[in-house]
Amino acid sequence: MNNYVLAVDGGGSKTALAVFNRNGEVIASEQGAGSSLSYDLQLSCERMMQQVASIMNTTAIPAHHTQCIIGVAGAGNPYNRAALLQRLETFAFADTRVTSDAVTAALGANLGAPVACVALGTGSVGARLDSHGQLQLVGGWGFTLGDGGSGARLGAMAVQALMQAVDRQQPLHGLIATIAKEVGETRAEISAWVRQATAKEFATLSERVWPHANHCPIATEILARHKSAVLQLIADTRQDTELPVMLLGGLANKSKQLLSDSEQRIIMPARGNALDGAWVLATQNIQVE
Repeated sequence: MNNYVLAVDGGGSKTALAVFNRNGEVIASEQGAGSSLSYDLQLSCERMMQQVASIMNTTAIPAHHTQCIIGVAGAGNPYNRAALLQRLETFAFADTRVTSDAVTAALGANLGAPVACVALGTGSVGARLDSHGQLQLVGGWGFTLGDGGSGARLGAMAVQALMQAVDRQQPLHGLIATIAKEVGETRAEISAWVRQATAKEFATLSERVWPHANHCPIATEILARHKSAVLQLIADTRQDTELPVMLLGGLANKSKQLLSDSEQRIIMPARGNALDGAWVLATQNIQVE
């Protein structure tokens, strides 16, 4: 292998970067704005380029001795992946790989050992790594038609509840009042907000749901639907195997707390993260289906 591995984890809300030496030790790390390729491809590529340039300048390590392994949301789309790879040619790394952030998350969660990994953040996706080193993605279809159990979908359910209250001319209270302060109280205001909102902005709204969990029936119902979506993604990812389940992402801990004791029994603490997964991908023979 080369002397260094530049590992990148690009999501909808943030991008994390780390440089590993050949012993697997992190010698530098940085964090920046989200770089998901699913939303604004040009902007995300620009952000990725800037952040890669920043950490390479900070470390002053030679690119031709460095493998660049990027796991980023939206890289499952071949067009998106090719667009980013073309931009990255500027750096002249010894080797450059761009893959889905679900791949690096799964490889990092159990440090390359078999696992059913479910990532819950702005979006959601599952990945199953078996004992033969084959990795299968589950879900991760994006906010428009998928991403059940994600922050964006949770925020969208809160906005839908506001819409229903406006349609039914019901008083705005509890969670609905909180959402209305940010989205608007009238049909015109809500429509304008929804028209320009991104998945990240819906995910930001999801943070308003949790404080109302114990005293607002609407929040309770929304979180029950969120829990069902998380359980479904876990089941679809694990299927009929006995693989340990590991949850990653900004919503992992909160979502786990919604599960019953029996539902939590199959969930194990993650041993690593997506940056560790990029290191694993650089050093092991993993087959991604």
